[in-house]
Amino acid sequence: MYKVALPWPLLGSLAGILLSILGAYCGWFLFPDMVHKRVEESVVITDGSEQYQRFVELPQPLTFKVYIFNVTNPMKVQQGAIPIVQEVGPYVYKQYRKKRVKHFSRDGSKISFIQDQLYLFDQEASSPYRESDNIVALNMHMNSVLQIGENDPGLAILLVHLNANIKAIFNDPKSMFVSTSVKEYLFDGVRFCINPQGLAKAICNQIKEGGSKTIRELKDGSLAFSFFNHKNGTGREVYEVHTGKDDAMRVLEIQKLDDNHHLQVWLNTTDNVESSMCNQINGTDASSYPPFRKKGDSMYIFSADICRSVQLFYQKEVKYKGIPGFRYSIGENFINDIGPEHDNDCFCVDKLTNVIKRKNGCLYTGAMDLTNCLDAPVILTLPHMLGASNEYTKTIKGLKPDAKIHQTFVDVQYLTGTPLQGGKRVQFNMFLKSINRITITENLTTALMPAIWVDEGIQLNDEMVAFFKKRLINTLQTLSIVHWAAFLGGFGVAAICLIYYVVHRRQPAVVVAEAPLK
Repeated sequence: MYKVALPWPLLGSLAGILLSILGAYCGWFLFPDMVHKRVEESVVITDGSEQYQRFVELPQPLTFKVYIFNVTNPMKVQQGAIPIVQEVGPYVYKQYRKKRVKHFSRDGSKISFIQDQLYLFDQEASSPYRESDNIVALNMHMNSVLQIGENDPGLAILLVHLNANIKAIFNDPKSMFVSTSVKEYLFDGVRFCINPQGLAKAICNQIKEGGSKTIRELKDGSLAFSFFNHKNGTGREVYEVHTGKDDAMRVLEIQKLDDNHHLQVWLNTTDNVESSMCNQINGTDASSYPPFRKKGDSMYIFSADICRSVQLFYQKEVKYKGIPGFRYSIGENFINDIGPEHDNDCFCVDKLTNVIKRKNGCLYTGAMDLTNCLDAPVILTLPHMLGASNEYTKTIKGLKPDAKIHQTFVDVQYLTGTPLQGGKRVQFNMFLKSINRITITENLTTALMPAIWVDEGIQLNDEMVAFFKKRLINTLQTLSIVHWAAFLGGFGVAAICLIYYVVHRRQPAVVVAEAPLK
């Protein structure tokens, strides 16, 4: 009778295969499902939740950088020379956002709020620049009033009186530019209409009643222009956004603005019944994004400052301080591809006369008319007119466009939709041109004159990075280790046992003879 060794390597190989299958199941099915559910729970806005607290008040302030185009040859421009500009800045502000929640919808899928903003100057980040710095920049309010008078046939008579009263209204200007401080230009306000009399007073009252967001009345009755004072403090617009309930992919998606599903800013169809694509409100406000992003997808943000939705396109994978994410940036359909040939001529409001534009009323590539949006003849471009037509760039000297620093982009953590870093970068301009009956403009050469460009963005600080890694990244890494350890470890054990079995099976069996019976 003979005894043969049991094939234990086969049992070990089978155990390894089972462990590898378990690792594969956990890594590719169980763990992703667990993470998906956990992320869903964390991003949905419910009353009293951690996400609700982050929604009401952002965990860290945004960074608001302003660059101003200082004009170095203002008096020569008055005689017809091409403007020469020099960028100064950044003047950096911390932008704090806090929402005043009005109510949730009955089913909990919507939340309405008013957003307040506070801008505080960051001297350390701005150094060596200071808010007290003196600049010579485009006189936005005077240029705006003059062009509005020119563009509205009903105000033609106003231009005659404006010309005679420019000194009294706009503080005896010597050019189309104003010498002021950065703080006044951006927030405190450049004063005008100071103690006007007669027709000047009547014109000042008409300017005040125009309702421009950038012009306000001071306590002494004078008026003041500033770019951002109206944004600093208590908000006015009422937003309604999706909470993500029952559909986390829609979290923070704007549903209504001031109780309207669409804007009433841009051109609609001829019958004015159907809202055009230009008036659609799509996406979030860019403070956060929907979760579960995928390579190659796109998403929208809505910017109330420019009255439009902007599509962002996937660019590449990135890492920010060890956190993986996807980079998105604007496409050609932002302000380059505008016109009937791109099916978006609803952006061509054609409100400006005697400016550099195409025969169909649309502006050339890289520029968009914001007159309807801002109630002022402001033209939007990318910083330093990046990508803009030569029809505009040739009218200004001193621009230095660079896609690396002037292109809008955002890096997003693809699982949660959390912005890691990025910036919305746009430039505000006005046409500088001769206006009939206005003496101070009679020698001007038409130019698209830059005033400022802004970079509104975020860089997740170290505290938030640590929090994010602790709550998500470290967990993902642990699950990944378990997944691959089980999958590869099981595969390795199975392979070793199988090899051992094959090798030893080829060797002659060891036979042990039984001792003879006595």
